[in-house]
Amino acid sequence: MTEDADSLRKVPFFEDLTPDDLERIARIGERRSFGAGDTIIAKDTEGQALFVLLSGRATVQAGGKTHELGPGSFVGEMALLGRRPRSADVAAVEPTECLVFEAMYFKPFLVKNPSVAVALLEGVVERLREVQERVS
Repeated sequence: MTEDADSLRKVPFFEDLTPDDLERIARIGERRSFGAGDTIIAKDTEGQALFVLLSGRATVQAGGKTHELGPGSFVGEMALLGRRPRSADVAAVEPTECLVFEAMYFKPFLVKNPSVAVALLEGVVERLREVQERVS
């Protein structure tokens, strides 16, 4: 497997996918680098991309709370699937590299790869559960 596909294996959304599925997903992602303090996502901005952290650390500020992300973490799944403004600020704590999936490429990919769509739905449900637990 390529390095990007292997990195995706560590992401809860993608961990149960076949190596072939991971390779296909990796091909539609774009690597982006962020320096310490750089904004990765700004709250209330329009966005249609999922960010998977490959290296480094970032913080998420949402709902008055701050959470830390590391390699294998992801953000932006709601903006990827629904055309809504971003609900959190995300900033790099240290040099961080992400694999970014834009909706314009990802949505057609999901239509052609239903096993990936199902895995993504399961990941979104799990993320909702995590948020509910934090709120409770």
